[in-house]
Amino acid sequence: MTGPVAEPRSYTGNPQKNSPALGATIAYMGVDGLLALLHGSQGCSTFIRLQLSRHFKEPIPLNSTALLEDTAIFGGWEHLKKGIAKAADKFQPRIIGVMSSGLTETFGDDMVSALASLRQERPDLIEKPVVLAKTPDYIGSLQEGYQRTVLALLDTLTVDPAPRESNTVALFPGAHFTPADVEELKDTVSLFGLTPLVLPDISTSLDGHFELEPAPVVQGGITLEDIRRIPGCIASFSFGPSMAVVGESLQKRHGVPHIAVPSLTGLEAVDTFYLKLCQLSGRPIPERLLRQRSRLLDTLADYHDQLGQKRIAIALESDLLISLANCLVEVGAVIQVALAATALHENVLPNFTFPSQYAVDVGDLEHLEERAPGSHLIIANSNARQAALPLKIPHLRAGLPVFDRAGMSQKVWIGYRGTQQFLYDCLNAMAG
Repeated sequence: MTGPVAEPRSYTGNPQKNSPALGATIAYMGVDGLLALLHGSQGCSTFIRLQLSRHFKEPIPLNSTALLEDTAIFGGWEHLKKGIAKAADKFQPRIIGVMSSGLTETFGDDMVSALASLRQERPDLIEKPVVLAKTPDYIGSLQEGYQRTVLALLDTLTVDPAPRESNTVALFPGAHFTPADVEELKDTVSLFGLTPLVLPDISTSLDGHFELEPAPVVQGGITLEDIRRIPGCIASFSFGPSMAVVGESLQKRHGVPHIAVPSLTGLEAVDTFYLKLCQLSGRPIPERLLRQRSRLLDTLADYHDQLGQKRIAIALESDLLISLANCLVEVGAVIQVALAATALHENVLPNFTFPSQYAVDVGDLEHLEERAPGSHLIIANSNARQAALPLKIPHLRAGLPVFDRAGMSQKVWIGYRGTQQFLYDCLNAMAG
């Protein structure tokens, strides 16, 4: 269960929350040929591009409707219509993905009616796929914006049923998955003879591949044609408690059985997922994965005495927090502090049991600084260095943004291999 907000006070000292529109942008970056459009000011879109470019070390193709002071009074309804039309005419994207902002949601701009009005005026745009995601700043953090946007992509682009495919599965990775995580997930599912359709798929768009010049639309990711195949999958998997709503929506609308996977880090969590793949595919666990499991078991045997009873302080988005914290508890570590960016909700994932070994509070990085003394390790994004340095506690970077360590987009946190590397990283960080 989520505990009370840590040390309630009337201000946020050092926030760990990110904008929901930033999470929406990550989701849109996983769809090939999509043009992302923020219905808000240029300053908001610039900040999102800055944060994501620092983290992924990639150009982020994000446009905005460029709202100014007058729209705070009169609204940006016409701005949105003009923005969609200009994006379609100038860049010819396969899909246009719109996300709202706190400014437009507070005023009450109706994006659905704006799109309907535009299509009446421009019949040539009736067939242009346009996804509308409501991501005002006051709904939560990065994770909530990402979740809403993936749900909007699914609900908008999979209206029609698709022919059933006997070996194809839909995968809905959470906002905490790196491009390398998504690639690892796809490769693993393929080892069982299954064909993965991943929404969103940032493994081929934000993976650090070389491009001659930045493009105004997303290069890489899942295609529109493959998204429309998702209703024909034999099953879907969601990864992270917050993503269960996406799999449940697909099951409700198209009858695709949904399997919720709360975590893919830790021996038990990975075992459970791989056994599900065995049941679904009718195949045994591949030898390659058994070899990886053997290496992880050897690591646990070699280092259990160095991990057991170590006190850990974690401040992350809730899906990643639960994933990493449960893995550490599994190896005998003690979670001294667990601070989520936003509140957990029990109805996010049916039948999911929240961890009883530690209390998850909602707090900022100032709360982390207050409660972390005595810990052996802090796990949080790069902004937590302001807490870790004065306390002289080792700091393992995780989450977003991470801008003072190289190669985060290539880092694997999931599966046997990712779990083993995570434990090594914890040990090496504590060793100094």
